[in-house]
Amino acid sequence: MDKQDLVQYFIVNQDLHMSKGKTAAQVAHAATISTINLMSTQSSFPERHEKFVEWVKIGMKKVILKGKQAELEKLEKSGFFSVRDSGLTEVKSGSLTVIALPPMGKFEAKEIVGHLTLLKN
Repeated sequence: MDKQDLVQYFIVNQDLHMSKGKTAAQVAHAATISTINLMSTQSSFPERHEKFVEWVKIGMKKVILKGKQAELEKLEKSGFFSVRDSGLTEVKSGSLTVIALPPMGKFEAKEIVGHLTLLKN
């Protein structure tokens, strides 16, 4: 794998119809949660620590994808980082808003989220 192929993917729940600002805040939550976890000695993905460090060194490329509720639930059950909203603004408390994958190679990610499309506008 070429180190330049390391990417972190975020999947946004399109069923919630969040505003651009709400979406940005939820992705920021996912980025923060995943980074803190991956830096921790108690990480959910200790085998990914070296890739995480390399990803940081090469510029932290991120891709935002859109998905439906069922897809996000499936990824959450697989153990990926999830964000559930507190319900103070646009969506109901406990709503699954974003899933973050740890940084990984594009080829590996394609097997997990290759069927999803980019979030635009």
